[in-house]
Amino acid sequence: MASTRRSNRPARAPVTVWDWPLRLWHWALAACVGFSLYSGLDGDLELIEWHQRSGLALLGLLVFRVGWAAWGGWYARFNHYRPTPKAFFDHFRGRGAATPHTAPGVALVLLMFLALAVQVGTGLFATDDIFNEGPLTGGVSIEFARAATWVHRRWHWVILGAVCVHLCAHALYATVLRDSTPLGMFTGRKPLRGADGLPSTPHFWTRAGLTAALAAGAVLLVDCAGAR
Repeated sequence: MASTRRSNRPARAPVTVWDWPLRLWHWALAACVGFSLYSGLDGDLELIEWHQRSGLALLGLLVFRVGWAAWGGWYARFNHYRPTPKAFFDHFRGRGAATPHTAPGVALVLLMFLALAVQVGTGLFATDDIFNEGPLTGGVSIEFARAATWVHRRWHWVILGAVCVHLCAHALYATVLRDSTPLGMFTGRKPLRGADGLPSTPHFWTRAGLTAALAAGAVLLVDCAGAR
């Protein structure tokens, strides 16, 4: 009887959900976020220049991700990042459909992206009124720059909170649910029930190179604007 029940369960087919460019982007983002938090909170003035460079790198990574959401790997695109309240609650009720990304996971990804966009955006206009200022500070009023600085010095708590939730969710998947999803950014694969017919994504290396060039160009424009 037990074997019959097991045979009636839908198979958990591994599907390549996270393409290689997205995985490389993920680890580059993690490294830059970690270094930016360290260099910004350490208080060492000698790290400020590197903190600004890390911020520009984060800007490039955010631009890359927007481009990759438009024409990158199949499951990295906008149409797979549209969480709804119904899908969110269905997931916790065990009624969620077999999709590449869970609704809570999508919601957290969007929160982290927006939080990073706010932090990077305010950093472009931040100033300490003495030695250091963002590359675009000279183009705004001192009141705007000080408001951006106030947000920039406090918003990191939102990022830290989102990162903690992200890591705790992965720990829960790995230890309690015995799910291999936390390995996805290494293997690219995710086991999905009823995933028959769901194709693995190509890696689109040429598109990745062009998107990276676009992101680098955006960073160069911002950097050049600050050098004027």
